Amino acid sequence: MKNADDFFDKTSKLADQAEERIREAFDKAKKSDAYAKISDAMEQAGEAVEKKIEELKQKDIPGKAEKFRDQAEARSESVIEKVKAFGARVGNEVDDMIDSLKGKKKG
Repeated sequence: MKNADDFFDKTSKLADQAEERIREAFDKAKKSDAYAKISDAMEQAGEAVEKKIEELKQKDIPGKAEKFRDQAEARSESVIEKVKAFGARVGNEVDDMIDSLKGKKKG
């Protein structure tokens, strides 16, 4: 019974350490330039949309609306690609940490 308790204690400690490292990695990623740039880009895109909506409410010009829609779509696609790349990098770092923990556990 003691061996089982020791095993579960060690497993619990490893899980806590893994969780802490994942949190640290996520916090580090949130502080990174890429995260800040993506956040800024998303905010700017939102502001641009709101501004254009107000302009279109004042000027009912279909041509301008279509042009703006195309620009907003292009910006959105760019931001989405950046978010995907950022998420992939964070995911890879988490995978590397988990693999590292698994390697330490075996060793």
